[in-house]
Amino acid sequence: MKIAFSSLACPSWDLNTIIDNASSMGFDGVELRGLQGELHLPCSRELAGPSNVVRNKFVDQQVELVCLSSSATLSSKNRHELAKQKDTITEYIELAQRLECPFVRIFAGEVDGFDNTRAAMGRVAEALISLVPLASRSGVTLLVENGGDFLGSDDMWFLSDAANHPAVKICWNQCTGMMNLERPTTSIPRLGNRIGMMHLCDADFSADGTLLKYQALGEGGVEVARQIELLRGLAYNRYLVFDWPKLWQESLSNAVSILPTTASWLHAQISARQNILSAYKADKNKPNYAAPTSIAS
Repeated sequence: MKIAFSSLACPSWDLNTIIDNASSMGFDGVELRGLQGELHLPCSRELAGPSNVVRNKFVDQQVELVCLSSSATLSSKNRHELAKQKDTITEYIELAQRLECPFVRIFAGEVDGFDNTRAAMGRVAEALISLVPLASRSGVTLLVENGGDFLGSDDMWFLSDAANHPAVKICWNQCTGMMNLERPTTSIPRLGNRIGMMHLCDADFSADGTLLKYQALGEGGVEVARQIELLRGLAYNRYLVFDWPKLWQESLSNAVSILPTTASWLHAQISARQNILSAYKADKNKPNYAAPTSIAS
């Protein structure tokens, strides 16, 4: 497994600063969700230059550009709005192709008024299928992240199964899944190799799944260490991306303080020796000879 962080954690940093700090703090890659206030990455001036120049910035520091993340959704009943969202995703796919970035993240969306979840899920699946040829030709994988009105792993499994193509995978965020009262022992085994990227964040929750306060990894109720253990059992070898929403909540710790400790914590969890679970109380491979009997003299 490799580790990265989202640019949500450092909204004031320019691209060079993001890459330099990722390298020096012990991260393998970065996910871009906006750059210096520009959330629509195809409009970012820093990414608009020659693609080889941008790519070389990452190569020189041995940092990978993991994902371009958008807020695009595919659930709208309004065909003009849906077309607009698909155009946005197309822009992201084209940018990802230029920058040789493997993933573009989107959301399923929300259920419109006077609509129902089943119909909305069908539209999302249909729209995803229509985007598969472009994504596949471009060498880009679309990641659908749980959120909005589609929080659970059952929703994500349905969409991935409906697309039924390697160009569509899931970005699973267990913190969001907790809002659906779903533990990682349910979600991660269910999704399995459909998970293309993991968003990791931690938080405190109320009994009904209301998010109360974001916490550093390992200090909240999202069982992040357990997630990593479960992923190791699935031979997951992709990215764990630290998702720290500093852009949305200014009160959160700044990137300079939270990122180095997060990298150290993640490396420790990834390299930790995994407990072997067994029903045997003794060595199951030890020969089980009958006890010797005494011979009367």
